Amino acid sequence: MARAQKDTRPIADQATSEAACTYAALILYEDNQEIVASKLAQVIKAANIRVEPIWTKVFEKALKGKRVGDLLHGNAGNAPATQAAAQTSAPATQQAKAPEPAKEVKKAEEPEEDVDMGGLFD
Repeated sequence: MARAQKDTRPIADQATSEAACTYAALILYEDNQEIVASKLAQVIKAANIRVEPIWTKVFEKALKGKRVGDLLHGNAGNAPATQAAAQTSAPATQQAKAPEPAKEVKKAEEPEEDVDMGGLFD
C-alpha cells in the first residue's frame, strides 16, 4: 500500500497567504468557477504554495454571495441592494428643502502680537 507523502513545504506567512488566496479567487472568477475553499486550495497547491486551511475558508466565507466583478469595479459587490437604496433615496432628495444660507459668525479681531523669533528672519 502506497503512503501519501507529507507536505514538507513551509507554510507561507500571512501576507503571502492572503495574496495567494486573492489570486486564486481571481483565477476562479475569470474561469467562471464557484469560489469555494476546496477549489481555492487546489489553485494554491498548483502554484506550489502552502497556506493554512483557515485562509481558504475565510476567503470562501468573505466572497460567498458576492459578485467578484462588482468588487473589482468598485460597486461593493452588492448591486441589487445599492440600486434599491438609490431608488428609495430619490424621493427624499426631491422633497428636501433648499438649504438656508449659513449665518456668518464674526469674531472680534485680535491684534497680532509681535513674537521674537530669535533673529531667525533677520
